[in-house]
Amino acid sequence: MFAFLAVGFCLMGGLFGPCGAYLPELFPANVRYSGSGLAYNLSSILGGAFAPTIAIALVLAFGIQGVGWYLLAMSVVALVALLLIKESKDMEFEA
Repeated sequence: MFAFLAVGFCLMGGLFGPCGAYLPELFPANVRYSGSGLAYNLSSILGGAFAPTIAIALVLAFGIQGVGWYLLAMSVVALVALLLIKESKDMEFEA
């Protein structure tokens, strides 16, 4: 069980670690704190609030494999979103 927890936490750290640096870069300097805070928290609420209800519905309809397919689909959506975000290294960050 420790091995699975260690792998899971490493993957979670790889996901949430860069988020703190990457998310604020998406907003202009004058609204950076508000924009990144709202984006992070609203996405957490919308993504986290409905996930248990969706998981229960999928288990009842398709069995536990349905949750795995749901996680796969959400991972693909996140990967596509990550690939569509523009690089910000050449952007001017002055207000």
